Amino acid sequence: MRFNRRRRAAARRPLVVDKPYFVYNIELTNNCPMKCVMCPRTKHMTRDIGYMDLDLFRSVIDQMVADNPEHCSGKPVALHHFGESLMHREVDRFIAYAEGKGVSTMLSVNPITFTDRVIEQLLDSAPSKLIMSMDGHDDKSFFAIRGVEDAWERSREKLFKYLELKRERGVKTRVIVNMIDFGLNRASIDQLKYYWENTPGVDEFCAKPFSTWIGDAEEINEFKDGTLNLLTEKDTRQSYVSCNRPWTVLTVTWDGDVVPCCYDYDKKEPLGNVRDLPLLAIWNGEPMQRLRRQFVSGRVDSPLCKDCEELRTMLRGPSPQQITFKSLPHAGKCRSAIV
Repeated sequence: MRFNRRRRAAARRPLVVDKPYFVYNIELTNNCPMKCVMCPRTKHMTRDIGYMDLDLFRSVIDQMVADNPEHCSGKPVALHHFGESLMHREVDRFIAYAEGKGVSTMLSVNPITFTDRVIEQLLDSAPSKLIMSMDGHDDKSFFAIRGVEDAWERSREKLFKYLELKRERGVKTRVIVNMIDFGLNRASIDQLKYYWENTPGVDEFCAKPFSTWIGDAEEINEFKDGTLNLLTEKDTRQSYVSCNRPWTVLTVTWDGDVVPCCYDYDKKEPLGNVRDLPLLAIWNGEPMQRLRRQFVSGRVDSPLCKDCEELRTMLRGPSPQQITFKSLPHAGKCRSAIV
């Protein structure tokens, strides 16, 4: 009964939304030195590599603060999308501007990219939260996941240097060590979970649930526990589109293009550019209304959304054709909601 009420409510979602948007993440750059096996950027991203202009970033932050001040004060904005933000030489200026406007910031970073200059930038700008990607437990296991040789020990040394300086200077940035929970990483999580939870300066350890992103990369799908198959026509009739992202969030890429989801690695569902239109106009513009219309009707053919495992909720229990995944032993919901 409750399920049917939710399905009817999903079908009544409006095409024009009165409540303000929230910018879920802002891409400072889509450049990245990593070759991660679980990331669609590695083999499938075709868009140009670039770096966000600080004036463009200021415009996004200013609009977001003006349009949705209450949300800005309560939830961090991720200053990353599909790139390593620490490769932007002015990353500290971006962090400082947002924090100065009362917007909490967080970054997911790879400590292997830390240099003395980068560490100083992070200490001076003091983002609210830093998520440190530390997959594997040695150089060999790190390389198998992140594709960079001789990097795990160096990553740990650089992370410890940052933590020591952070403690000495009394910087309040919250630090989370993150590991992706999938087959290549599970033994490493077993080995290091307690270690990271008890490392001085680390506020939280997170075994992040594995994602197939938009489901269009077979080599990534194969890493998922269980089976990953498209819903049959019958399954689709017994489900509804429950994803609510087109009614809640936006993502801004380095060049000002706006997309509706943090999974959109290659701008498959462009909504407009913030250089041409204000975010509020993009939020209820025709491209976004078209996507919402698909979600409400249940007939989704968007290249971004149609194969996403998070698109639908089933009316009944799993069928053999449905996406069926066994529970992960470490996953669970990390307190760090945006990772």
